Amino acid sequence: MPPMTRRATPAPPTAVDIRDAVRLTISFRPHTRRVAHLRHIAGALLREGGIAEGVVETVQLLVSEIVTNAVVHGAGDRVRFSISYDGGGDVLIEADDGRPAPVGVRHPAADDESGRGLLLVAALARGWGRRGTCTWCRVATREVAAS
Repeated sequence: MPPMTRRATPAPPTAVDIRDAVRLTISFRPHTRRVAHLRHIAGALLREGGIAEGVVETVQLLVSEIVTNAVVHGAGDRVRFSISYDGGGDVLIEADDGRPAPVGVRHPAADDESGRGLLLVAALARGWGRRGTCTWCRVATREVAAS
């Protein structure tokens, strides 16, 4: 009987090559505990891809705000979250909450305990908006040269 040989199993990749397109989509039942989970997942994905820590922190904050809005104000029994990077300089964050109503930036009073989420998104994102039932925003991964 010939001796058995073992073939080496290729090692799994240890990092995401963020220069290529990356997209993660998750559908979940709306619950506030999911906000922290998605913030953590987004941070891990971008850190593994070598995105600067300041950008990662901004993305995590915006994930928190957009997902919280979807969970608190959405309609239906599912929220669809996605984060993607096209290799061209922007991270796209999307949360589809099933609610067809328009959203807008509020201007809460100084002592209001909530209502600043989209104000933060508008201030920190390269762009943001609403398509149908999906709120989205873009975060630049590198500085844009002034023209």
